[in-house]
Amino acid sequence: MQDNTPPHRPDIEYSDDEVLEEIELEDGGEDEEFDEVTLEQLEERLGGLGDDDDEDDEEERRDMERIARLTDQAEVTFRQHKAPVFACSLHPTYNWAVTGSEDDRAYVWDTTTAEVLHEITEHKDTVTETHFSHDGAYLVTGDMAGELFAFKVSEQGEERPILTKVWEYSMSDMSWLFWHRAAHILLAGSDSGDIYVWRIPGGDCKILPGQSSRCESGELSGDGKKLFTAYLNGHVKLWDLKTCQVLMEVNEQHPLGFGEITHAVVACERESPFYICAEGSGKILFCTNNGPVSTVQSEHGVECLAFAPANSDLKLFACGSLDGEISIWDYAKTSLRTVCETPDKNDGVLRIKWLNDHTILAATSQGNLNAFDARTGSLKFKLTGHHYHIYEFVYRPQDNLLLTVSEDQMAKIFRVPPLGD
Repeated sequence: MQDNTPPHRPDIEYSDDEVLEEIELEDGGEDEEFDEVTLEQLEERLGGLGDDDDEDDEEERRDMERIARLTDQAEVTFRQHKAPVFACSLHPTYNWAVTGSEDDRAYVWDTTTAEVLHEITEHKDTVTETHFSHDGAYLVTGDMAGELFAFKVSEQGEERPILTKVWEYSMSDMSWLFWHRAAHILLAGSDSGDIYVWRIPGGDCKILPGQSSRCESGELSGDGKKLFTAYLNGHVKLWDLKTCQVLMEVNEQHPLGFGEITHAVVACERESPFYICAEGSGKILFCTNNGPVSTVQSEHGVECLAFAPANSDLKLFACGSLDGEISIWDYAKTSLRTVCETPDKNDGVLRIKWLNDHTILAATSQGNLNAFDARTGSLKFKLTGHHYHIYEFVYRPQDNLLLTVSEDQMAKIFRVPPLGD
């Protein structure tokens, strides 16, 4: 990844959960030309290239682009961005996508035609967060420097959005940002460790104080009333969003705790007070409201993780690693259930999400989208079209629509094949 690759974000799924009534906030372009060459010739050429020669690396990159073009399964490709694209969101109702990029731009565009519907130009740094609210009424965009803008979204003849800026805020460097899954409440983590909670559009704010250590990851609890967070000093906290009190904390003094870490991800089980924090070297910590209960050590570093859907008959979560391994764990037994049969062991897993009870989708460093059966670990299908890191993707299940964004400066719309049971 590039040196300026933005910080990682938590997996947040939007749903129609009970609104958080208890939180009482106080005042406070054109296609490139390609040489005529067959797919077989390109793959043979790639197989003969070395890793140490800069010219070979450049030729390999070009061949990967050609292969991606020849095997592109996307229905729509958005090419307006001029730099890597890090953020994306789909409107819950209309055919609108929003994407944010290192070119300091965010675009709202039509998912059927790739037509630009609105351009947001106020950002002065890489746009790393773009999210429609759970009901599509608001859109928020945020950049690495901590400049945030919220827009009221209205439609014009159900075709073009009208965005009216209703709120803006300047915080310290931002590490993550997302909407509450059932209310117009924004939550954001910062490099200073402070966590901000705003009610939109009024802007009333609460601050959950940090410890001068970056808040690397955060996610809402299943009931939507608590926030589970991890910090680079190794601390893990569970916050009560109404009282701003810490309900549970694990620090470096705890026998199950972490020391200093370089990367951490968290996940919350949606039907019970059960939480997971994993760090880059592979240590996985299991917690409840009362504190940590156990740890396991994965054989591979953990880049991303996600619980199976709340209604799943299996108590599973999935971990993805940069060495291409995807492990499926049974958290009721804290034991490894299976390892997915990845097509390429060197294709690092950057993002992972569940599409239904038994299907896990992984986005990779080589631009692939691999879907696995979590019960067996077998590959169900593969979607291709990108040729470099896929940083984020969003799935809209009602129409099997998948939005992806990549280091290759493109965003794509895929139609997901039937998932089965």
